[in-house]
Amino acid sequence: MAENYTYVPGAKYPYQYKYEHVAVTTDCIIFTYEDRNLKVLLIRRGLEPFKGEWAFPGGFLHINETAREGALRELFEETKLKDAPIRELGVFSDVDRDPRERTITVAWYALVRPHEVLGGDDAEEAVWFPIDELPKLAFDHAKIFQAAMERLRRDIHFEPVGFELLDDTFTIPDLQRLYEIILGKEFDRRNFQRKMMASGILEEAKEEKPKAQLKKKAEEEDVLMCCINAPMLCENADYSIAYDRMITNKALPATRAEHPRTQKKSTAGRKGSFWHFNREKYDEMKEDDGKMEF
Repeated sequence: MAENYTYVPGAKYPYQYKYEHVAVTTDCIIFTYEDRNLKVLLIRRGLEPFKGEWAFPGGFLHINETAREGALRELFEETKLKDAPIRELGVFSDVDRDPRERTITVAWYALVRPHEVLGGDDAEEAVWFPIDELPKLAFDHAKIFQAAMERLRRDIHFEPVGFELLDDTFTIPDLQRLYEIILGKEFDRRNFQRKMMASGILEEAKEEKPKAQLKKKAEEEDVLMCCINAPMLCENADYSIAYDRMITNKALPATRAEHPRTQKKSTAGRKGSFWHFNREKYDEMKEDDGKMEF
């Protein structure tokens, strides 16, 4: 049987095959959540082919680097986004996917908080696009994008992707909006909240206000309670003016029955509450591969 390689003693790769080699590239699909929109990072190509068209950050793999290293290098060179927590999405190998030569690409995806990006290397610019406003994509990147969305829709059932996309604290409506965008459907507010609370991955965030703000609020409440409980004292001009100003600006309730000190408070899930993810529960959920249905 004839040998299909040439042996070159002393060469870094002494066994050199006679067959044509396939070039390897990497592409990065990076998602973020900003202005209540799920966005993906694109670059405008500065070189042919597809010069001036939009594509995912990526490029050819260097001989001395792994696919992950190459992906992170290209991502930084073309967008200045550094050390993204990329995960392998898959390999795309259609024969005619690249007009330059026969290539396969290893695609990666990541979820990140909003970052400023800047085009560099052979990228004319880098821009975050809402996923429902994407321009025409070069190469087979439309196919890769669909694969990334399918992976994201699958992952959202097994791990709280909001941990990577949302701020440290957020509201339930913010979280619901993110899930609706990813899954492409609307949820009943109360059912969504109940399921998220039952998962155990959410904790209500304690709001920390500056001391000056707390002092001002206490002083205003003292004025209000004085005027409600002892109206005669409101003949004092300073108290009367302060009371009228607060009521006019709707800073505080106008009657004792409406005052927060006289009401029974229930903080669980109240509108406007801020929440954060319980990291311990989050890690347990990832390890157990527990599925969350919506």
